[in-house]
Order: sequence, then structure tokens, then C-alpha cells
Amino acid sequence: MMKNALGYLGIAGFFLLTSCEACNEPIPEVNSEIRWANDVTVFETSLLSSIDVEVRINPANTREVSVEYATIEGTALAVEDFVAASGSVTFSPGETSKKITIQVVTDEYLEPDETFQVELKNPVNGYIKIGEPRVDVGLRNDDTNIFISDEGYDAASSYEGMTLTWSDEFDDEFIDPANWTYDLGSGNGGWGNNELQSYTSNANNSFVGDGKLFIVAEKVGENAYTSARLKSVGLREHQYGRIDVRALLPKGQGVWPAIWMLGANYADMGWPACGEIDIMELLGHLPGTVHGTAHWGSDWPSWTHQGTSVSIYPDHFDQEFHVFSVEWMEDEVKFLLDDQLYFAINPSMMQGEPYPFNNPFFFILNIAVGGNWPGNPDDSTQFPVFMAVDYVRVYQ
Repeated sequence: MMKNALGYLGIAGFFLLTSCEACNEPIPEVNSEIRWANDVTVFETSLLSSIDVEVRINPANTREVSVEYATIEGTALAVEDFVAASGSVTFSPGETSKKITIQVVTDEYLEPDETFQVELKNPVNGYIKIGEPRVDVGLRNDDTNIFISDEGYDAASSYEGMTLTWSDEFDDEFIDPANWTYDLGSGNGGWGNNELQSYTSNANNSFVGDGKLFIVAEKVGENAYTSARLKSVGLREHQYGRIDVRALLPKGQGVWPAIWMLGANYADMGWPACGEIDIMELLGHLPGTVHGTAHWGSDWPSWTHQGTSVSIYPDHFDQEFHVFSVEWMEDEVKFLLDDQLYFAINPSMMQGEPYPFNNPFFFILNIAVGGNWPGNPDDSTQFPVFMAVDYVRVYQ
């Protein structure tokens, strides 16, 4: 390749001589600029399999023009996000436009917007203007359409001696206001845990689609995040029974999803006297481990808790659905993962404090970001992240 005084790559527009049958005089050959039509951005959905990027030449040439191309990784990575490609395109005499097709690898995990590039090089019978050899290709996540697999564990549809007394299957177009309301804002002291997120009722942080409830945590600034915390207080409160929640969980340092319950007397008694049943909590840097925990105490200084964790190593809870359950009866609460018992609480474990778990409780579903227990996100954490809830069911 040569660079001429005009600052172009490729052939420098010299007059090349050919024979002219009609006049026997030299005819100047056209030298064509080779360039991209424009940058390309597409929504990454399960329906997307490839992206077309357009290469143009101007003006049209009486000779054959060719140029090589190759993909270059950016925040979008080969194999994970697209199929690496290289080759050449050839313009026949008179042609001015060609398309290069790049295969896209779509996945089932909510991701940030990502980009990669395609580069032109080694032109023949044309030139590429300096500074313009690459085109940006953007893969934009469509936050209103999260396509995920329904694979994973599923609970029984009935239990002997019990009746389904309430459920939310999330089959409606919107989150049902008869079942759920919201906690909003950043809470006192980061919801008591120095958490970083501000909870909203915005549609980008919580919505239903494809029979699932999606709770999404997004990064909106330096150490600034939004998320959603849905609760059934004053709407759906329950005492005893079998509770099944089928969910797909997020991962990432500082990500803290939870499926839990508080005593319905919270407004009068406060926490921890009202009692807390954590059906499931996960720390995103340990994506294959969940925790089941009970909290209690007559007041803050006397607060205590007991619980344990269960792991599915080497798998992670973001890979397929699992069912998180409690079997709740008078004087006992059992914690189960995929129908396997791994912890239980009863009055003999209260260490002299009142046993609060014989009263009605309400549900809370949320993703926290940062805080005393999980720590804060770092550069490895990919936002946005989501928790998908297939159903919440209560049998009594």
C-alpha cells in the first residue's frame, strides 16, 4: 500500500492507459473510494441471527474492485457475542454496494449494550480514506424483551392435604396491583445495610413478560444504581402453608437478590421483632450458593439470626430455574431447595427471645446492589442484571 500527498491509502488515482478501439487514445481509469455506508446498531433478541454491514464504492468503476475485511473485538467478544469473520468483497464493473454478513451469538442473559468493529484493508483498484477503515457494530439489549429458557426445576402443582390458596403466575400484561406494591428510594442508611441502589417503580426496573416477573438492577452513574423491591404488604399476607417460588437469579460482585418475608405487624412491632424469613438470598460473587435464614429479636440490640447455605456447584443459579420453598407450620419453618430440606427453625432456637413466626407474613422480592454483606460492585460486574420469577404459590 502507498500513501500519496492527498493522504489516501491504496492506488493514488493515477491515469492508467488502456487501448481505445475507437480512438486509440489513452482513457483515464476511475479510482474509487471504498467506505462503509454507516455504523450499525441492532437489538439483541432471540430472533437475531446475523447483522449486515454495507460497503460502498464511489464512483462506480469500469474495473473490478476488491477489499479485504476482518472483525475486531470490542466490548462484544468473538464466540460469546458474534462469530469472528474475515474475507474479501469484490465489486464487478458498475457495482457500487456490497453487504457483509456477520453471524451474531444471542444469549439468554441480560447484558449491557456492546460493540465490535469490522475493518477494511488491502484495497485493489480503490482506496480507503485514512481514519475511516472501521465500522462500529452495536449490539443493544432490548430491556423490554428478555428472552430466557424455561428449563430447570419445577415444583409440583399440588400437595396432598393442601389447597392452592393464592398464587401469582405473572401471566398478565402488567404487574398486578392487587398483589404487589413498591418500596421506593434509597432507604434509611441504604436500607440499613449501606446498599447503593435506589428502588423505583419504573417499567425498566420491574415488568412482566413471557409469563415471568423481571426485576432489573441498572447502573446509572458512578456508584449509582436503580432496582426494584416489590412487596405484598396489606395486599397478600399469609400464615402457614407451603410456599414455592420458582426463579432464575443474577450474578456479579455486589449483586444481592432476595426472596423473603416480613411479619405483617412490621409497622407496629418494627424489625426484628416482627420476624424475617429469608426464603432465598444470593451473593452475586458466589452464583452457585443460596442462603436460607430466619431473623428475630425483641429489639435491635437483641437481634439474632440463624440459617445455612446450600450450593449447586459447579452450576450457577443464573443458568436455569430453581424452586425456593418453605414449609411453614405452627412452631416450625423448613427451608427447601428443589424439594430438598436443608434448614429448619423452631422455638427452641430463639435464645430466650420471643418466637415471631406464628403470625401472618408478607412477601418481598428485590435485587439490592452493594451493602455490608455482599460488598460493592467492581469492574467485573456486568450491569444490567435481572431476577426472573416464574411464580409465587401458597398452599394451605
